Order: sequence, then structure tokens, then C-alpha cells
Amino acid sequence: MSSERAQHTVLEKWTIRSEQSAQAGARASVPQDPALPGLALLRHPQRFTEVLAPLLKGRFGNDIRLEQMRHSVRRHVPGKRCIVKVEVLMRSSAGAPIERHRILAKYYAGHHGATVYENCQELWRRGFSIGDLRIAEPIAYHPRWRVLFLGWESGHTLRDSLMAGEDANRAVEGAALWLLKLHACRFRGGRIYGYQRHFHTLGVWERNLVCAHREIGEIFGGIRTLIKRELAKCKKGPRVPTHRDFSPEHLVVEEDRFVGLDFDEFCQYDPLFDVAHFIAHLRFLALTSLGAVDYLDSYAARFEEAYASGSSNFSSNRMRLLTAIAFLKLAYLEAAVRRMKGGKKIVFKLLQAASQFAGS
Repeated sequence: MSSERAQHTVLEKWTIRSEQSAQAGARASVPQDPALPGLALLRHPQRFTEVLAPLLKGRFGNDIRLEQMRHSVRRHVPGKRCIVKVEVLMRSSAGAPIERHRILAKYYAGHHGATVYENCQELWRRGFSIGDLRIAEPIAYHPRWRVLFLGWESGHTLRDSLMAGEDANRAVEGAALWLLKLHACRFRGGRIYGYQRHFHTLGVWERNLVCAHREIGEIFGGIRTLIKRELAKCKKGPRVPTHRDFSPEHLVVEEDRFVGLDFDEFCQYDPLFDVAHFIAHLRFLALTSLGAVDYLDSYAARFEEAYASGSSNFSSNRMRLLTAIAFLKLAYLEAAVRRMKGGKKIVFKLLQAASQFAGS
């Protein structure tokens, strides 16, 4: 078969698969969300190509030619953001072979994506573009359409590995190493966050819960007060680059390569909150997917030990109290955002865990 015929066959097969995907429905559909203007581009492939092609030149070369594209919606949070996987057939220049590339497009309601892009660019320059501990490559941000383009990462998330029952000991150790690298990278950008602001947010959540679920709100408030009192007795942690939403879902693992995702909450804060947040999510995952909150505790212990051994600022007391805060966050999300789809039992177990870590 000639090279030209082979290229035509690739395009033909791609077109057939794209049409089948569109007919199949849900994953290829575009949400109707007026808060996310960029999603309109997905309904107009030609216009999307015109917008995307110039943005990709810095990554793939000035002579690239986009042949075809297709997309699949990965996650949609109405009124806030939408994550879309974009697959592109392109040529590096006229007459060059067709290449297939995957890109992550993240659509925002506001312009927060611009800040995320700037922070990721700086992290990329500070060592997260090389080696085994990386972040997804920041490709471009388009202000008019409020869309951030990132490199697509192959491999599975740490969450996927845990759910598949794989041996994840090396992976959780790698997660700790990735986090230590982030905390030590000396990037001073991003917003400044602190305990006072964190407790203010918890106070807002408490009031929301009292209005909607009085008993839950009162328990939540009691634990919040206890944590605040006990944390005041601890020496404050340093402010360093902090993910602030770190979980097994936000780390792609491929052999010994670890890639961090989702820097929407990036800020300068106590690094131990990242450790606490990750451990709370391990236990939340165990509770909601495996039936017992302590099912993944061996991994939680291994992660904490690996992090502590490489940190000069580790504090068991501060760690314990920040883990309690992370459990309060999960309890609030279950009660107020997911509206207790898993039942009240999940919320009360999360509050119980928060109370235990708070020391009551």
C-alpha cells in the first residue's frame, strides 16, 4: 500500500470511529452550560481548529496542519468547569505523515485558568518537566474562550491502581516523593493561604450545614472548634508551594514516572495539609468503594512515613489536626455537594474520623 493510500486509510478509519462515537452519545456530547463559553467551540469543529492550531505551534512546530479532531467529555461541573479530552490528527508540515496526539482541554467559567496556566508554567521551569516527577505540560491558555490546554498523560491514576487491587506500595512512595519535590521547589507564586482563612471557610460550611442538616452541622461545628483550639497550641507550619487538593486521583503513574494533575487550588500554605488531604482521601476511597475506612491504612501509613522521612518540618500533632480538617472537608462535600447520595452513614463516619484525629 502506498504512503498516500495509507494516510487516507487512517483518516477514513478515524472519521468512521468519530461518527460512531458521536452516535453512541454521552461521552462525545457537549454540555449546554452558558457559564462555560468555550464549550461552544466544540460544536463548531472548523472554528475550534482555527483557534487551536496557533496555540499548538509552540509545542509541535510552526508548520503544523490539523487534519481532524474529536473529543470526549471527561468531567463536567455545571457552572464551574468542564474537562475534555481532545484527540487530534495532524501533520508537522505539508506532506508529512499523519500523527495522532491527545490534549486535555479544561474550560472555566471565569479566568482562573489563566492563573493555573501561569503557575504550571513556573513549576514546569522549576524541574517538573524532566525526570520521573513531573506535572502535565502546560501548552496554552486562550483568554477569550477561557480554556486551558495541557498535555495528555498516558498511564493510570493512583486511584485506578488502588481500585484494581494492584500492589501500590511503590506508587504511594512515589506520591510522597512527588509531593516532597513540590514543597521544596521554592516557587513563591500563587495566593497566600493560612489557618485563619481555612477556618473561615469551615465556618461558612458549618452555617450551611446547620441550615440544611442541623444535627450534622452542630457536630461539624463542635469538631471545628476543637481543631482550632488544638491547632493554636502547635507551632505554625511554613508556607510553601502546596497543591491543596492532592489525592490519589491527581497523580498519574506509569512505571517509575509520576505526573501531578489539577493545580486549581495551588497556593502557599502548610505543606502538611497536602499529606493530610491525601491520607483522608485514601480512607474516604476505602470507605466508599471498599466498604471499610481502614482498608487502605497500610498505604496511608507507608505514604506518611515516606513523606516524613524526607521532610525537615514534619509534626505529628499538626499532621493529625490537618487530617481532621481534611475529613471535615470530605464530610461537607458528601452532605452539601453530593447531597448524601451515599447515605447519612458515610457523612457520620467521616465526622467520626475527623473527631478521632482532632483528639476528642
